[in-house]
Amino acid sequence: SEAVTAALIGRSGLRFYNESFAERDTKFWTVGPRVDYRVLNWLSFTFSYLYERGLADGRQETQFADDISYYLHMVSVGTEFRLNSRLNLDLLYLHRRKTFTSGIIGDTHLDRKDTTHQGIAELRYHLSSAATAMVSFQYGKRTSTNVLRDFNDTIISIGGQYRY
Repeated sequence: SEAVTAALIGRSGLRFYNESFAERDTKFWTVGPRVDYRVLNWLSFTFSYLYERGLADGRQETQFADDISYYLHMVSVGTEFRLNSRLNLDLLYLHRRKTFTSGIIGDTHLDRKDTTHQGIAELRYHLSSAATAMVSFQYGKRTSTNVLRDFNDTIISIGGQYRY
């Protein structure tokens, strides 16, 4: 409809590690819905949920004791404010929960869960109908597969987008 857009997101891919960690090379697939709801012409909300499954090449090779196979649930909610005809402010919160599925005794990933909370604020300036300049601030807090330390992550980025 004019106010609501729904999409089904799907992707698959490969992650490759350097030769020393080739047993971690992973095939993954992701699927889930996304809904955008334009409340007013200057305000919209987004919601998405993704399920991802990753299978590491070395998951059956117990000599490595390093199976990073997993399943992941990700939920995001966001708000877009159209400040004027050229300027948008996007605010987004993401929550990811990755559960490692290793059953190998002695593997550091055995019974591990990785939880991420992430907030993103992005200011987008539309230079034309095709070109956009953007600046964003991203902060993340994540548990680690290393039991002894968690991660905090702050990223400031400047970028652009051009649509053909």
